[in-house]
Amino acid sequence: MTEKITIGDYVVTVLSDGYSNLPPSAYPGADFSRFPHLLGENGTYRIRIGAHLVQGPAGTFLIDAGAGELDMPFPAELAAANRLSNPPQNMASAGNLPAALAAAGVTPEDVTGILITHLHLDHIGWLIKDGAPYFPNATAYYGAEDWALLVDAVAEDDPARVLMHQADKAGILRTYEPGDYELFPGLSVLHAPGHTPGHVMIALESGGEKLWFTGDLIELPGQLTDRHIHFMTDVDRDLATNARDRLFAQAKKEQIIIAAAHLTNPSFRKITANDTWTDATTNAVTA
Repeated sequence: MTEKITIGDYVVTVLSDGYSNLPPSAYPGADFSRFPHLLGENGTYRIRIGAHLVQGPAGTFLIDAGAGELDMPFPAELAAANRLSNPPQNMASAGNLPAALAAAGVTPEDVTGILITHLHLDHIGWLIKDGAPYFPNATAYYGAEDWALLVDAVAEDDPARVLMHQADKAGILRTYEPGDYELFPGLSVLHAPGHTPGHVMIALESGGEKLWFTGDLIELPGQLTDRHIHFMTDVDRDLATNARDRLFAQAKKEQIIIAAAHLTNPSFRKITANDTWTDATTNAVTA
């Protein structure tokens, strides 16, 4: 079933590229005994890898670009460290974004812009396919502060580094301007560093309604009420926590819909007056 929501003159559709199975140790500070429903029989938390499709007056956009064709075995050392007796075969598997786009009635040529929240591989994977831009008519925007750490500082054969250098050579990359500002009519960039140095959120506003694409600033539903939960790749936990605090306060006050990159069931959320999540499409209380 396709998940979508209407925000004024825009339609937002969830696109799945694949999934990742993450062990409890991926979330420092989280007590999973409080969230037993999140762990599968193999002891891991399955998250969606993918993107959001935004269609409206300003064009056809992707928020992030999935992981590309990916098949990553689950590391034995990680299974041992988390005492997983029956770990999943794969830590990550992806490659379904083209099919998800087609199911939404969109071709790669239709996409006019790709608004990247940060430069981790699972958010940029389909920028390039076989050495060429997969979305030939799209410009891809990213936070310039991410480049030094996530491109220059990694090994030369790192997939993200190779991909971003190919994208740069193809001339499809642009960086966001510093600060918070409107990039396209109805679509604004909100700088929210912490998960990565250049991490941003994308704000969609139309017809008096607001939705924020929060990237990886929110990784676990419990972060709504527990500010001591982090993610293993957060480069600055304090910055990320402070950004979440601001996000939650404003989203609660203004009833802004939240679409986090990896949260599902529901994919579109609001915060109640009692600091719980509700499904933004049904108003049903959720975990």
